[in-house]
Amino acid sequence: MRIKLLAVIVLFLMTISLSYTFDKTPYYVNTGTYDSYRELLRGVHYYNQERYDASIASFRNSLNTNPTDKFIRYWYSKSLYKAGYMSLAINEWLNIARMGYEDPIILSKINKYDSANAVEEKKDILSNFIYLKAFSTNAKFLKNINQPIQIKVMPDGSLYVLDYSDSSLKKFDINGNLMAKISNGKRLEREHTSWWKKVLQFVARVYPYERLENPRGFDIDRNGNIYIANTKKDKIFKYDANHNYITNIGVSGVSNGQLLGPSAVTVDGEGNLYVSDTGNNRIVVFDIDGNFLYSFGRLGENEGELFSPAGIAVNNRYIYVADMGNKRIQQFDLNGNYIHTIKHDLFNEPRGLSFAKDGNLYIADGNKIFNYDVNASDFTIFNNSERYTVTPTSVAEGPNGDIYLTDFISGRVDVYTRKEEYYANLDVFVDREYLNKFPLVVASVTVRDRVTDPVIGLTAENFFVTENSVVPHKVDFYDAPELHEYRFVYLIEDSLAAKPYENRIKEEISNFTMSLTNNDEVLVIHYNDQVYKADNYDARNLRILENANNFRFTGGISALDDAYHEAIRLTGNSFKKTAIIHFTVSSPDDRVFDMMNFSDIASFAKNNAVSLNQVYIGAEKSNYFLDLMTKNTYGYTINADLSIDYASELNKMKNIDFGRYFIYYNSFKNISQSGQFRALNIRVQYRDMYGEEEVGYVVP
Repeated sequence: MRIKLLAVIVLFLMTISLSYTFDKTPYYVNTGTYDSYRELLRGVHYYNQERYDASIASFRNSLNTNPTDKFIRYWYSKSLYKAGYMSLAINEWLNIARMGYEDPIILSKINKYDSANAVEEKKDILSNFIYLKAFSTNAKFLKNINQPIQIKVMPDGSLYVLDYSDSSLKKFDINGNLMAKISNGKRLEREHTSWWKKVLQFVARVYPYERLENPRGFDIDRNGNIYIANTKKDKIFKYDANHNYITNIGVSGVSNGQLLGPSAVTVDGEGNLYVSDTGNNRIVVFDIDGNFLYSFGRLGENEGELFSPAGIAVNNRYIYVADMGNKRIQQFDLNGNYIHTIKHDLFNEPRGLSFAKDGNLYIADGNKIFNYDVNASDFTIFNNSERYTVTPTSVAEGPNGDIYLTDFISGRVDVYTRKEEYYANLDVFVDREYLNKFPLVVASVTVRDRVTDPVIGLTAENFFVTENSVVPHKVDFYDAPELHEYRFVYLIEDSLAAKPYENRIKEEISNFTMSLTNNDEVLVIHYNDQVYKADNYDARNLRILENANNFRFTGGISALDDAYHEAIRLTGNSFKKTAIIHFTVSSPDDRVFDMMNFSDIASFAKNNAVSLNQVYIGAEKSNYFLDLMTKNTYGYTINADLSIDYASELNKMKNIDFGRYFIYYNSFKNISQSGQFRALNIRVQYRDMYGEEEVGYVVP
């Protein structure tokens, strides 16, 4: 009895827990008024019925009350996108961005679809890098960092941070936990073995090591050896991969091999050591054993001369020196011969240099960060570095492409990323949710790559679903007989110009119709200066031909735009794949084509997985505008004068893949939540690419 009672209590608690989870309304749908929220729900409902014009009207009504609500505006943009109003959809995404929302989903869509914005971004030097986060906000991590002056990220994600005021090099794991600390160099005296001598040594504060004092730079060679510029002591400390001290390199002075306030150090592939000898205004080079090789540079402002050189970066061809006092970067060959000067009007104190993985140069300028393209000789600036990282002194690129900055004054390590990485690599668009079998939720998801081409071949393991931001669901692919059936729309020109080709048009329609399979549906639409459509879809060949042969042959083709839109609108509310076959005789110089918005028509079709196919029957066998729409929707053009395998052409149309997937998961019923919005996040992960979409539905 007790066991049964305990089971009932546990079940009750689980029910309450789940109920609480799904009763939580996401913060972003807490709209200002009940009327606005009601219109939002109505718009979502219409959207999932593929009634896009109705959903657009509802979202507009909702926005009248809450014009700055990002969530409503995003749903509004989705409806515009699905309805084919691409320019309006792009404008809404831009509005969301202008409102201050740095949302990777929105920015991704702007980046992919707004060609005008892409052109502007190429000219805008303040556009390519975005602040992500502080490396760690853990109190222990922040406590362990005082004045970070240089950073290096290891392949395993661990971090070396050189702390200027604490005079130490610290190593942290990927979570910000302190793993090791280097602050001592050469042992100054023999370590005492007896405890009382150690006590006396401690009391007298006689330390047995030479210590780091205000170090400003370090590097790690390919064998893991560490070199630290011990600035105040005018020498370089060398350690092995286990942080054990090995030797000193250099002594105080102005002669060859001597140093005065070294501020940066770097190692090339051969183990040679390059040191910014700041006090002597030169670069000093040592071999792998610490022997002096050569130096170059002297005090001055002419080419090849230096004034307080700071950061230094070396690759297999060149040496780059941050000529801080002269506010420039100078480029030398590996023998120290001057080659080129790199300048920027905004340079203040260029000091930290490092290479990106693509070979370009990061420049930490004390209050800005620059990325310099060494081939194109142009700059990109971290546009919001001043907002987050007040005093950047060094830059390091991590193994996953993230970019780490040291903020000297705040004592933080900040993480940035390139826009192309911040943007979702994949364009994920959730077309609609099907709730006929709720709590089974079926979602139609279209996945495209960076250039908006379909991504095919994904499996259920590539999809991840989260409801109300907290409840993950296992996903599988949905299958139904309709997914393997096809729907065609015959779009037939019925103008006066088509009259001479009546028999040829009927012949082509008959040939296509007789090649259909038993499960294929066809809707017939005629157009001239008006649109005429049959009552419904029909799978009976004779009825299809009866509708198709009902010609009027009058007027022009001014209704072509409306005919396309009507054909695409009527293809929804079904899992069936759809193609429009346009039988046309129109000349490409017809003025109607100059007035049509072909871009919106193609977008409307493509966004709803409808291919546009052209069958040319008249004298002209091509049309620039129609061919462009066909190409943009992966369709086919057919010259009716040629020998045609009609069954093969139909199969080609049937096999067009828009990158659309039908996924499903089992949600939960909650009676108290009926009629409320339930948020949904769908993420697609594919190799090193990802994309996601925030959508949702009204609970039945």
